[in-house]
Amino acid sequence: MKKYFHALFACCFFLACCLPAAGMAVLGPSGPGSNEILTGPPQPVTPEGQPNLRFLSDAAEYFSDHFAFRQELITADARLKAQVFATSAQPDVALGQEGWLFYGETIDDYTGADTMSPRQVYCVASALRQAQDYVLGKGRGFTFTIAPNKISLYPEKYHPKIQRAPATAADLVQDCLNEYVVSYTDLFQPIGAYEDCLYRQLDSHWTNQGAALAHDLLLDSLGLPGEKAMEKPGHVEERCLKGDLYDMLYPAAQETLDSQFCFDQALDFQYTTPIRGEDDLRIETSSDGENPPLLMFRDSFGNALHSLMAESFSKALFSRAMPYNLGLMEEISAQYVVVEIVERNLPLLAQAPFLMPAPQAEAPEYSLAEEKAGGTAGLGGNLRGYQKIEGRVEAACDWDSPIYLKIGAEAFQAMPTSNGDGQAAFTAYVPDSLELEGAEVIYRQNGQWLGSPWTAKSAE
Repeated sequence: MKKYFHALFACCFFLACCLPAAGMAVLGPSGPGSNEILTGPPQPVTPEGQPNLRFLSDAAEYFSDHFAFRQELITADARLKAQVFATSAQPDVALGQEGWLFYGETIDDYTGADTMSPRQVYCVASALRQAQDYVLGKGRGFTFTIAPNKISLYPEKYHPKIQRAPATAADLVQDCLNEYVVSYTDLFQPIGAYEDCLYRQLDSHWTNQGAALAHDLLLDSLGLPGEKAMEKPGHVEERCLKGDLYDMLYPAAQETLDSQFCFDQALDFQYTTPIRGEDDLRIETSSDGENPPLLMFRDSFGNALHSLMAESFSKALFSRAMPYNLGLMEEISAQYVVVEIVERNLPLLAQAPFLMPAPQAEAPEYSLAEEKAGGTAGLGGNLRGYQKIEGRVEAACDWDSPIYLKIGAEAFQAMPTSNGDGQAAFTAYVPDSLELEGAEVIYRQNGQWLGSPWTAKSAE
C-alpha cells in the first residue's frame, strides 16, 4: 500500500510540474501583471548575427516569466501571506488597515528611514530656481508643486502608531525652496485638511476630487481665473476601478475594485493629437479656456489632473519626459510653466532635471585644487546650438555649494546634481561654439572656492 502511495504522489508531483508548460502550450504565454516588463522570447541568433550561446538561459528566463497560470499563482500566494501572516508578498506594496494599500517605499519616506541628503535637497532647490529664473526671464509664469504620498496624508490608515519623521524629504525641500524664493504650491495642508478622503483606497493616486483641488490651488498660485473644479457637480461611482497597488499585489483578482468620484458632465477640451492613454509621454490639448497656453511637466498624478488643467487653458502641452525640456515653451508659446512631481520621486530632481541653457555668471575668485574633474561632452539633445557637459570632481564640496564652469573668458552656472553623495557633480548646456579645452569646474569646499581642471571624453 505504501508503495502505491509513493507512486501516486510521484505522479501527482510530475503532473503538477508539467501543468504550467502544458497550459502554456494550450493557452499561450502568460501576460504581464500591472506594470511588469517581462522577458522576450529567446532568439537563436544575436543582433550581430552570431549564435546565441545564452539561448537555453534566455529560454528558461522566458518560461519563468510566461508559464501558464503564473498570475493566478502569484495572486494565491499573495492572498495566503496577507490573510494568514499579515505580510505583503510584493515589496512595493504595504498592507494597511481595513484593506488599505500603500506604496512600499513611501513608508520609509514618512518615517525618515530613507530621506534625501542635504546636497540632494540643495540640488533640487537650485535646479528649480534656475528653471524659474529662465521662465521668468522670458516673461512667463512659473510654479512648482509636490503631489503628496498617500501615507503623508493618511498615516492612520496604515498603522495607528506609525511615527512621522521630524522632517521628511518634502519638508526639507519646501524649506529650501522658501530660502531660494521658488514659487511653490502647497498641496499637503489643503488636501490633508479636506473633510473627505481624496486618495483611493487600493491605489497610490488621488481621486478626481483630489486632482480638482490641486487644479484650483495651482490656478490660484499662478494668479489665474477659471472655474473651480471642486465646485463641479459629480457623484461617487462605487467599485469601478482596479487600483494600481491592488493590481500589483493580486494581478489575477477582479473582485475588489476602487470607488471613484466622477464629474456629471464631460470636461470641455480636445486632444489636438491622438493619444494612446493618459500615461503618454506627451499630450497636447486645446479648449475654450480663458487662460493663455500652458506647459506642464507631470508624472502619473497628472493622469487625473491634466484634463482639468486642459479645460482651463486655451492650449496645453503635458510632458512626462525627463529631463524637462523648457524649450517646449516655444512650441505652443506657453505663457505658464507648471512642474508637478510626486513626493516619493523628489530625488529625481537632483539628477539633471531640466534641459535649458546654462545661465552666464560671474565666477568667484578661486584657488587651483589638486583634484581633477572628469566627465563627458556631447550633443545638446533637443537644445540646438548647445553642447551638453556633465562631470564630477573627485573631491567633495560643501552641501550648498553652487557649481560654475569657466570656459575661456566666459563662466556659466551649472546645474548641480547629486545621487546622494557630496561630490561636486553637475550638468550644463553651453554654446557649442565654445572650445572646451582648458575648462575648469569651480566649487566651494569648507568655505573656500576651488577650481579643478576639467577633461572629458566624447559622450556616446
